[in-house]
Parts: sequence; C-alpha cells; structure tokens
Amino acid sequence: MAESIPQSQEKNSKVYTLYYAFFLIPLMITIFGVMFFFMFKVLTYETNSPADYLTDVQIGSATKRWQAAYELSKLLSNPEMVPTDAVFKNKMVSIYQHAIHDDPMVRTYMALAMGRTGQQDYGAILIEGLNDEDKGSRLAAIKALGLLAYTPAVKGIQEFAAEKYSNAERLAATISLGSMGDKSIIPILQKLLDDEEPNIRWDAAIALAKLEDPSGVEVIVNLLDRSYFDHFTEVDEEEEAQAILVAIQVSSQFPSKLFVTNLLKLAAFDKNMQIRDLAIKTLDKTYNRKI
Repeated sequence: MAESIPQSQEKNSKVYTLYYAFFLIPLMITIFGVMFFFMFKVLTYETNSPADYLTDVQIGSATKRWQAAYELSKLLSNPEMVPTDAVFKNKMVSIYQHAIHDDPMVRTYMALAMGRTGQQDYGAILIEGLNDEDKGSRLAAIKALGLLAYTPAVKGIQEFAAEKYSNAERLAATISLGSMGDKSIIPILQKLLDDEEPNIRWDAAIALAKLEDPSGVEVIVNLLDRSYFDHFTEVDEEEEAQAILVAIQVSSQFPSKLFVTNLLKLAAFDKNMQIRDLAIKTLDKTYNRKI
C-alpha cells in the first residue's frame, strides 16, 4: 500500500504551483518582453539628420516646430553634422525669415542653429534679427553673431551694450563683441570695465584680454581669487566656478606675471578639482611652474 502524502506537503506543493503559475512565470515573461523591447529600440534607433529636423520646423505642428528647431540647434553644434550645400542654407534662411511672423521660439532656436554652424553665410540674415521685437529672438541673434564672429555685425551689436538695454542683452553683447577679434571695439569694452553689473565688468575684461589689451588685467586677477566672490552673494557656486575657469583659460591666452600668485593658490588649495587641474596645467604650460 502506497504511503499517503502528508497534508502539509500537499499544501506546500499547491502553494509552489500557484507561485510559479501566477507570479514567477508571468514576471519572467514581462522581464524578457521589456528587454526585447529595449534591444529592438537600440538596434533600430536612428538619429534624425539636420534636413529631417529642418523639414519638421517647416511643416510640423506648432509644438513640433520649435522642438525640431531646438534639436537642430543642438545637432549643429557638432561640426561633422553641419550641411554645407546651398539648398540647406537657403532653406534655413527662408524658415528664419518667415518665423518672424510666427512662433518666436522657432526664430530663437533657428538663430542659434545658424550661429552654431560657424558659417559666415548666415551673418547677414542674423543682423536683421537684431531688430526683432521679441527679446528672446534678439538675444539669440546677438549670441549667434558672436558665435560666427561676424565682424560686419559689430556696429549693430555694440548698441546693445548701452545701459538702456536689459542686463541679459548687454551681457550677450559684451561676450559677442569679445568674440569678434576686432580691436576697434576696445574703447567700448574699456568703458564697460566700470559698469555697475559685475558680470558685464568681468566679461569685458575677458574680452579685452582676448584682444591682447591689458586694461582688464586687474579684474582677471580678482576673478582668480576665491575670496573676491564673497562680495557677490547673488553669484552661486556654479557661476563662481565657471567664472574662475574662464579666467584661468584667459590667463593662458594672455599671460601676465600678475596672475601667478592666485593661480598657485588655486592649483594647491581650491576645493574644485576641475579648477585645480586647469590651474596646474596652465602654470606648467604657460608659466613653466610645476606643482
């Protein structure tokens, strides 16, 4: 006579059967399904081309148009992705022109897209953008012309450095003027060294250094000193670090023995490792000082 299975074992067997049937197996099927889905997405993923985004800007819905313009502006930051054919350029210009009667965000991102190509062909149309009623698209035009270093725009951009404009426009103008490489703007930048807005003073000094003018050296010395920023409570940690990094870069492009003391302090003691590393490299390569 066969032994009967104890009730406790039989109950456990039923529990395991239910566990496998209603929990574990469905869970495994779900996991494999999700893995298969993501593997399929990775294998079939294709990045849109600049022409694809431009078409979306031209014929897409209102939301899709500005999003496509934004994605295009990011994509064209990569020099390898910048089309050089006349058809693409003409389409870019045409869409930018028509966008003035449409969504300002489309025009804003199209301006930045043109600036990031680095192609002078877009300079003339971007100068027209300096007259836009929308502040955002004006700012984009100022920045884009600076990215292109389009010197015919110097006169138009320098007007935005005047006190009657917003700080954002004045700051963008200061940075763009510094990118032009045109020494005729040195007197304008020198006046900005006494501006009430700290960011404008700082960027004017950096722009002057790039133009090999020593007028702003004292300001750059200050930017290389952590304690200097204690006077500016409105400047957060990230902005402070960025200002110091830019000042270090400029101290390499426009060397001065006045920078060495503060560079040594940054290299030895700064809490930001990126700042310390750049200061060490600058001291080594530019000033022949090893830490």
